[in-house]
Amino acid sequence: MFYSCGEKLDLSQFPITNGGTDTTFSDTTYVQQSPDFTGFNQPEDIIVGNEPLLYISDTKNNRVVQMDISGGQIGQLYFLNPRSLAQDRNFDLLVIADSVTSLNDTINVVYRVKLVQAGGIITFAEKIPLFSSDHPTPISSRRRKFSGVSTYNDNSLLISRIGPDNTSLIDPDNAIIKVLGNNSLQSYEIYSGFQTAGNGIYSINQTSSLKTITNSNPNFIFTRNTEDFGFKVQWFEYDNVNGTFDPKFSPETNADIVRLQLGTPQDVTLDNNQNVYVIDSQRDSLYKFSNSGRLRSESFGGPGSGVNKLNSPKSVAWFNKVLYIADTGNNRIVRFKLSTDLN
Repeated sequence: MFYSCGEKLDLSQFPITNGGTDTTFSDTTYVQQSPDFTGFNQPEDIIVGNEPLLYISDTKNNRVVQMDISGGQIGQLYFLNPRSLAQDRNFDLLVIADSVTSLNDTINVVYRVKLVQAGGIITFAEKIPLFSSDHPTPISSRRRKFSGVSTYNDNSLLISRIGPDNTSLIDPDNAIIKVLGNNSLQSYEIYSGFQTAGNGIYSINQTSSLKTITNSNPNFIFTRNTEDFGFKVQWFEYDNVNGTFDPKFSPETNADIVRLQLGTPQDVTLDNNQNVYVIDSQRDSLYKFSNSGRLRSESFGGPGSGVNKLNSPKSVAWFNKVLYIADTGNNRIVRFKLSTDLN
Protein backbone atom coordinates (compact mmCIF):
# COMPACT_ATOMS: atom_id res chain seq x y z
CA MET A 1 0.00 0.00 0.00
CA PHE A 2 1.21 3.49 -0.87
CA TYR A 3 -1.15 5.30 1.44
CA SER A 4 -0.51 5.68 5.14
CA CYS A 5 -1.61 8.21 7.72
CA GLY A 6 1.53 7.60 9.75
CA GLU A 7 4.42 8.55 7.50
CA LYS A 8 5.37 9.48 3.98
CA LEU A 9 5.96 6.84 1.35
CA ASP A 10 9.57 5.89 0.68
CA LEU A 11 9.74 6.80 -2.98
CA SER A 12 12.96 4.81 -3.39
CA GLN A 13 10.87 1.69 -3.90
CA PHE A 14 8.59 2.86 -6.75
CA PRO A 15 8.68 4.07 -9.44
CA ILE A 16 12.08 5.80 -9.25
CA THR A 17 14.68 3.42 -7.92
CA ASN A 18 17.76 4.01 -5.77
CA GLY A 19 16.34 7.08 -4.09
CA GLY A 20 15.49 8.81 -7.33
CA THR A 21 18.84 8.39 -9.07
CA ASP A 22 18.15 5.60 -11.55
CA THR A 23 15.91 6.27 -14.53
CA THR A 24 16.57 3.00 -16.41
CA PHE A 25 13.93 0.91 -14.71
CA SER A 26 11.86 0.37 -17.86
CA ASP A 27 12.28 -0.21 -21.59
CA THR A 28 9.97 2.76 -22.05
CA THR A 29 11.51 5.84 -20.51
CA TYR A 30 11.94 9.56 -21.13
CA VAL A 31 15.19 10.53 -22.82
CA GLN A 32 16.67 14.01 -22.41
CA GLN A 33 17.08 15.92 -25.66
CA SER A 34 19.95 18.21 -26.62
CA PRO A 35 20.70 21.00 -26.32
CA ASP A 36 19.40 22.39 -23.05
CA PHE A 37 17.96 25.92 -23.23
CA THR A 38 20.16 28.06 -20.98
CA GLY A 39 20.74 31.70 -20.06
CA PHE A 40 17.99 31.79 -17.41
CA ASN A 41 18.05 32.72 -13.75
CA GLN A 42 15.61 30.60 -11.73
CA PRO A 43 12.93 30.05 -14.40
CA GLU A 44 9.72 29.20 -12.55
CA ASP A 45 7.16 28.53 -15.28
CA ILE A 46 7.00 27.37 -18.87
CA ILE A 47 4.03 27.01 -21.19
CA VAL A 48 3.55 26.14 -24.84
CA GLY A 49 1.27 28.72 -26.40
CA ASN A 50 -1.36 28.19 -29.05
CA GLU A 51 0.91 29.46 -31.87
CA PRO A 52 2.78 27.26 -30.76
CA LEU A 53 5.64 29.15 -29.07
CA LEU A 54 7.40 28.72 -25.74
CA TYR A 55 6.99 31.26 -22.94
CA ILE A 56 9.27 31.13 -19.91
CA SER A 57 8.98 33.17 -16.71
CA ASP A 58 12.67 33.94 -16.17
CA THR A 59 11.94 35.02 -12.62
CA LYS A 60 15.21 36.42 -11.30
CA ASN A 61 16.02 38.08 -14.62
CA ASN A 62 12.66 39.89 -14.30
CA ARG A 63 11.43 38.96 -17.75
CA VAL A 64 9.17 36.68 -19.73
CA VAL A 65 11.02 35.13 -22.66
CA GLN A 66 9.34 34.12 -25.93
CA MET A 67 11.04 31.33 -27.90
CA ASP A 68 10.30 29.06 -30.81
CA ILE A 69 9.99 25.32 -30.23
CA SER A 70 13.62 24.73 -31.21
CA GLY A 71 14.84 27.20 -28.55
CA GLY A 72 15.48 30.29 -30.64
CA GLN A 73 14.67 33.46 -28.71
CA ILE A 74 12.09 35.71 -30.35
CA GLY A 75 11.62 38.42 -27.74
CA GLN A 76 11.26 39.32 -24.08
CA LEU A 77 9.19 41.62 -21.89
CA TYR A 78 10.04 43.04 -18.47
CA PHE A 79 8.07 42.01 -15.37
CA LEU A 80 9.02 42.08 -11.69
CA ASN A 81 9.53 38.47 -10.57
CA PRO A 82 7.14 36.78 -13.05
CA ARG A 83 6.04 33.37 -11.78
CA SER A 84 3.04 31.92 -13.56
CA LEU A 85 1.89 32.01 -17.19
CA ALA A 86 -1.10 31.09 -19.34
CA GLN A 87 -2.48 31.94 -22.77
CA ASP A 88 -6.07 32.31 -23.90
CA ARG A 89 -7.71 31.54 -27.26
CA ASN A 90 -7.14 35.11 -28.45
CA PHE A 91 -3.38 34.57 -28.01
CA ASP A 92 -3.27 37.00 -25.09
CA LEU A 93 -0.58 36.02 -22.60
CA LEU A 94 -1.48 36.06 -18.88
CA VAL A 95 1.37 36.72 -16.46
CA ILE A 96 1.40 36.69 -12.66
CA ALA A 97 4.15 39.05 -11.47
CA ASP A 98 4.96 41.38 -8.60
CA SER A 99 4.11 45.04 -8.35
CA VAL A 100 5.20 47.55 -5.71
CA THR A 101 2.46 49.86 -4.40
CA SER A 102 2.80 53.48 -3.35
CA LEU A 103 3.03 52.22 0.25
CA ASN A 104 6.01 50.03 -0.70
CA ASP A 105 3.97 46.85 -0.33
CA THR A 106 4.61 44.09 -2.83
CA ILE A 107 1.46 42.62 -4.31
CA ASN A 108 0.75 40.22 -7.19
CA VAL A 109 -0.89 41.32 -10.41
CA VAL A 110 -2.31 39.29 -13.26
CA TYR A 111 -1.23 41.09 -16.43
CA ARG A 112 -2.78 40.60 -19.85
CA VAL A 113 -0.22 40.88 -22.66
CA LYS A 114 -1.73 41.83 -26.05
CA LEU A 115 0.37 39.82 -28.48
CA VAL A 116 -1.78 40.06 -31.61
CA GLN A 117 -1.66 43.86 -31.74
CA ALA A 118 2.14 43.63 -31.49
CA GLY A 119 2.41 41.29 -34.47
CA GLY A 120 2.95 38.35 -32.16
CA ILE A 121 6.27 39.67 -30.81
CA ILE A 122 6.24 39.96 -27.02
CA THR A 123 8.91 42.71 -26.98
CA PHE A 124 6.48 45.20 -28.51
CA ALA A 125 3.31 44.04 -26.73
CA GLU A 126 1.23 46.12 -24.35
CA LYS A 127 0.79 44.71 -20.86
CA ILE A 128 -2.42 45.57 -19.03
CA PRO A 129 -2.87 45.05 -15.25
CA LEU A 130 -6.11 43.10 -14.99
CA PHE A 131 -6.51 41.75 -11.45
CA SER A 132 -4.46 42.39 -8.31
CA SER A 133 -4.06 40.19 -5.25
CA ASP A 134 -5.26 43.01 -2.97
CA HIS A 135 -8.48 43.49 -4.92
CA PRO A 136 -11.37 43.38 -2.40
CA THR A 137 -13.43 40.20 -2.82
CA PRO A 138 -15.03 41.77 -0.75
CA ILE A 139 -12.20 42.00 1.81
CA SER A 140 -8.90 43.59 0.78
CA SER A 141 -5.52 42.33 1.96
CA ARG A 142 -1.99 43.02 0.71
CA ARG A 143 -0.75 39.79 2.24
CA ARG A 144 -2.48 37.66 -0.38
CA LYS A 145 -0.58 36.16 -3.30
CA PHE A 146 -1.53 34.48 -6.58
CA SER A 147 0.01 31.05 -7.17
CA GLY A 148 -1.38 29.98 -10.54
CA VAL A 149 -3.42 31.03 -13.56
CA SER A 150 -5.10 29.10 -16.37
CA THR A 151 -7.71 29.89 -19.02
CA TYR A 152 -11.08 28.49 -20.03
CA ASN A 153 -12.33 28.13 -23.60
CA ASP A 154 -14.35 31.35 -23.26
CA ASN A 155 -11.14 33.24 -22.31
CA SER A 156 -12.17 33.66 -18.69
CA LEU A 157 -9.37 32.99 -16.19
CA LEU A 158 -9.03 30.63 -13.26
CA ILE A 159 -6.67 31.92 -10.56
CA SER A 160 -5.46 30.32 -7.34
CA ARG A 161 -4.86 32.64 -4.40
CA ILE A 162 -3.05 31.90 -1.14
CA GLY A 163 -2.49 33.81 2.09
CA PRO A 164 -2.12 33.54 5.86
CA ASP A 165 -5.62 34.63 6.95
CA ASN A 166 -8.24 31.96 6.38
CA THR A 167 -10.45 32.47 9.39
CA SER A 168 -12.96 34.61 7.52
CA LEU A 169 -16.13 32.80 6.50
CA ILE A 170 -16.86 35.52 3.94
CA ASP A 171 -13.54 35.99 2.15
CA PRO A 172 -10.62 33.78 3.25
CA ASP A 173 -7.23 34.32 1.59
CA ASN A 174 -7.05 30.81 0.11
CA ALA A 175 -9.39 30.77 -2.87
CA ILE A 176 -10.01 29.57 -6.41
CA ILE A 177 -11.30 32.53 -8.40
CA LYS A 178 -12.85 32.72 -11.86
CA VAL A 179 -12.15 36.11 -13.46
CA LEU A 180 -13.69 37.67 -16.54
CA GLY A 181 -12.23 40.69 -18.27
CA ASN A 182 -10.43 41.77 -21.41
CA ASN A 183 -8.82 45.17 -20.94
CA SER A 184 -10.23 45.59 -17.44
CA LEU A 185 -11.84 43.48 -14.73
CA GLN A 186 -15.50 42.77 -15.49
CA SER A 187 -16.39 40.21 -12.83
CA TYR A 188 -15.03 37.59 -10.49
CA GLU A 189 -16.46 34.50 -8.82
CA ILE A 190 -14.97 32.62 -5.87
CA TYR A 191 -15.60 28.89 -6.18
CA SER A 192 -17.35 27.46 -3.14
CA GLY A 193 -17.22 24.05 -1.51
CA PHE A 194 -13.49 23.90 -0.88
CA GLN A 195 -11.62 23.74 2.43
CA THR A 196 -9.32 26.72 2.98
CA ALA A 197 -7.21 24.93 5.61
CA GLY A 198 -6.00 21.43 6.36
CA ASN A 199 -4.94 18.69 3.96
CA GLY A 200 -8.20 16.94 3.09
CA ILE A 201 -9.31 15.93 -0.35
CA TYR A 202 -11.18 19.24 -0.83
CA SER A 203 -8.37 21.39 0.57
CA ILE A 204 -6.97 24.33 -1.41
CA ASN A 205 -4.44 25.17 1.29
CA GLN A 206 -1.07 26.19 -0.23
CA THR A 207 -2.20 25.69 -3.82
CA SER A 208 0.87 25.93 -6.05
CA SER A 209 -0.59 25.62 -9.56
CA LEU A 210 -3.76 24.86 -11.48
CA LYS A 211 -4.74 23.81 -14.99
CA THR A 212 -8.15 23.97 -16.63
CA ILE A 213 -9.21 20.88 -18.58
CA THR A 214 -9.48 21.67 -22.31
CA ASN A 215 -13.04 21.31 -23.63
CA SER A 216 -14.30 20.37 -20.16
CA ASN A 217 -15.45 23.66 -18.62
CA PRO A 218 -15.30 24.28 -15.72
CA ASN A 219 -13.23 21.25 -14.65
CA PHE A 220 -9.66 21.80 -13.43
CA ILE A 221 -6.72 20.09 -11.75
CA PHE A 222 -4.39 21.63 -9.18
CA THR A 223 -1.36 20.92 -6.99
CA ARG A 224 -0.56 21.85 -3.40
CA ASN A 225 3.04 22.25 -2.24
CA THR A 226 2.46 21.67 1.45
CA GLU A 227 5.09 19.53 3.14
CA ASP A 228 2.45 18.00 5.41
CA PHE A 229 0.80 14.68 4.72
CA GLY A 230 -2.31 15.04 2.59
CA PHE A 231 -3.87 15.17 -0.85
CA LYS A 232 -1.50 17.19 -3.03
CA VAL A 233 -2.85 16.63 -6.55
CA GLN A 234 -6.55 16.69 -7.32
CA TRP A 235 -8.79 16.81 -10.39
CA PHE A 236 -12.21 18.38 -9.83
CA GLU A 237 -15.23 17.84 -12.06
CA TYR A 238 -18.36 19.96 -11.91
CA ASP A 239 -21.67 18.29 -11.07
CA ASN A 240 -24.31 20.23 -13.02
CA VAL A 241 -27.15 18.64 -11.03
CA ASN A 242 -25.89 19.50 -7.56
CA GLY A 243 -23.85 22.55 -8.52
CA THR A 244 -20.71 21.24 -6.80
CA PHE A 245 -17.12 20.40 -7.69
CA ASP A 246 -16.36 16.75 -6.93
CA PRO A 247 -12.97 15.00 -6.91
CA LYS A 248 -12.35 12.68 -9.84
CA PHE A 249 -9.90 10.59 -7.80
CA SER A 250 -10.15 9.23 -4.28
CA PRO A 251 -8.38 6.55 -2.21
CA GLU A 252 -11.50 4.37 -2.58
CA THR A 253 -10.93 4.20 -6.35
CA ASN A 254 -7.32 3.07 -5.73
CA ALA A 255 -6.06 6.02 -7.75
CA ASP A 256 -2.31 6.35 -7.24
CA ILE A 257 -2.47 10.09 -7.86
CA VAL A 258 -4.07 10.61 -4.43
CA ARG A 259 -2.65 7.56 -2.64
CA LEU A 260 1.00 8.25 -3.44
CA GLN A 261 2.44 10.77 -1.00
CA LEU A 262 4.45 13.25 -3.06
CA GLY A 263 6.93 15.82 -1.78
CA THR A 264 6.13 19.39 -2.84
CA PRO A 265 4.32 19.36 -6.20
CA GLN A 266 4.80 22.70 -7.97
CA ASP A 267 3.10 22.32 -11.35
CA VAL A 268 0.81 20.08 -13.36
CA THR A 269 -0.06 19.66 -17.03
CA LEU A 270 -1.85 17.19 -19.30
CA ASP A 271 -1.23 15.75 -22.75
CA ASN A 272 -3.76 15.05 -25.50
CA ASN A 273 -4.73 11.75 -23.86
CA GLN A 274 -5.21 13.49 -20.50
CA ASN A 275 -2.24 11.78 -18.91
CA VAL A 276 -1.25 13.91 -15.92
CA TYR A 277 2.31 15.18 -15.40
CA VAL A 278 3.30 16.50 -11.96
CA ILE A 279 6.61 18.21 -11.26
CA ASP A 280 7.86 17.71 -7.69
CA SER A 281 10.57 20.14 -6.60
CA GLN A 282 11.35 18.35 -3.34
CA ARG A 283 11.83 14.98 -5.07
CA ASP A 284 13.55 16.55 -8.13
CA SER A 285 11.23 14.39 -10.17
CA LEU A 286 8.52 14.21 -12.82
CA TYR A 287 5.56 11.92 -12.09
CA LYS A 288 3.31 10.70 -14.85
CA PHE A 289 -0.19 9.41 -14.14
CA SER A 290 -2.75 8.00 -16.55
CA ASN A 291 -6.13 9.70 -16.94
CA SER A 292 -7.47 7.13 -14.49
CA GLY A 293 -4.92 8.22 -11.88
CA ARG A 294 -2.53 5.27 -12.23
CA LEU A 295 1.18 5.95 -11.76
CA ARG A 296 3.08 5.30 -14.99
CA SER A 297 6.52 3.69 -15.11
CA GLU A 298 7.80 6.50 -17.35
CA SER A 299 8.09 8.74 -14.26
CA PHE A 300 11.69 9.84 -13.80
CA GLY A 301 14.10 12.11 -12.00
CA GLY A 302 16.78 12.46 -9.37
CA PRO A 303 18.88 15.28 -7.92
CA GLY A 304 21.71 16.70 -10.01
CA SER A 305 22.61 18.78 -13.03
CA GLY A 306 23.47 16.14 -15.60
CA VAL A 307 21.44 14.09 -18.04
CA ASN A 308 18.03 13.02 -16.68
CA LYS A 309 18.70 14.94 -13.45
CA LEU A 310 16.78 17.86 -12.00
CA ASN A 311 17.35 20.46 -9.29
CA SER A 312 14.24 21.95 -7.66
CA PRO A 313 12.18 21.98 -10.87
CA LYS A 314 9.15 24.27 -10.78
CA SER A 315 7.17 23.73 -14.00
CA VAL A 316 6.30 21.28 -16.76
CA ALA A 317 4.65 21.69 -20.17
CA TRP A 318 3.75 19.15 -22.88
CA PHE A 319 3.59 19.59 -26.63
CA ASN A 320 3.79 17.17 -29.54
CA LYS A 321 5.16 14.25 -27.47
CA VAL A 322 7.81 16.42 -25.80
CA LEU A 323 7.99 17.40 -22.12
CA TYR A 324 9.48 20.81 -21.33
CA ILE A 325 10.65 21.24 -17.74
CA ALA A 326 11.75 24.44 -16.02
CA ASP A 327 14.74 23.03 -14.13
CA THR A 328 14.80 26.01 -11.80
CA GLY A 329 17.80 25.15 -9.64
CA ASN A 330 19.92 24.43 -12.72
CA ASN A 331 18.80 27.63 -14.50
CA ARG A 332 17.78 25.80 -17.66
CA ILE A 333 14.90 24.43 -19.68
CA VAL A 334 15.24 20.72 -20.40
CA ARG A 335 13.30 18.61 -22.88
CA PHE A 336 12.39 14.93 -22.70
CA LYS A 337 10.88 12.52 -25.19
CA LEU A 338 9.67 8.96 -24.75
CA SER A 339 12.15 6.41 -26.05
CA THR A 340 9.36 4.87 -28.15
CA ASP A 341 8.80 8.24 -29.89
CA LEU A 342 12.42 9.01 -30.76
CA ASN A 343 12.12 7.73 -34.31
